[in-house]
Amino acid sequence: MQLCEGCHYGAERIACVSSRLQEDWKGLTSVLEERSNTLVMSTDFHQGAEQFLGRVEGWCEACADDSLPGEMAELEASIQQHQTLYEEITSAYTQVSERGKALLEVLQRPAEPDESGLPAATTDFTAATHGIMGVLHEVMQGHQHVEGAWQHRKLRLHQRLQLCVFQQDVRQVLKHFTTVTDLGLDTHTNTHTHTQRRLCHCYFVLTL
Repeated sequence: MQLCEGCHYGAERIACVSSRLQEDWKGLTSVLEERSNTLVMSTDFHQGAEQFLGRVEGWCEACADDSLPGEMAELEASIQQHQTLYEEITSAYTQVSERGKALLEVLQRPAEPDESGLPAATTDFTAATHGIMGVLHEVMQGHQHVEGAWQHRKLRLHQRLQLCVFQQDVRQVLKHFTTVTDLGLDTHTNTHTHTQRRLCHCYFVLTL
């Protein structure tokens, strides 16, 4: 630039070369920044996928717990805890999936035309794209496996809750029959016999 300012005989040529170098430098820094961002996205995706797949076994073990609370309050707490687990699994899966899709969009994005209007030369990311799709498929399979185990335990918990509610209703009916019997209805033979049969049935239900 000093040569240009000093009215050097090649000033025009120097200015042209300098301008071209500046444009090339801007293009290079832009490409480097884009590659750097892509590497960060790739690292985040693969780390997230690895963490998700590493937690699948633990999630499945939590869902495979055969113990079911017998008390209503404990059962409701277990159902809430199970729902919280589902939200945790879903959040982790959604995060990995969105990162993978965003990374694929970047790698599959068409090259922007250069100043001549022709597409700029780009790196072939076909192998990387296939690798990412493979990881996404593995994550999806892991999620389906966990969700199946989660749904199975959810069904058992809610069936147990329904049974507890039913048993609670039976206890109330049993208490009612006992009260009625104490009021003297047992003096009538037929009524007493019918009441005893109902009581026996209620006791049978409570032992389920």
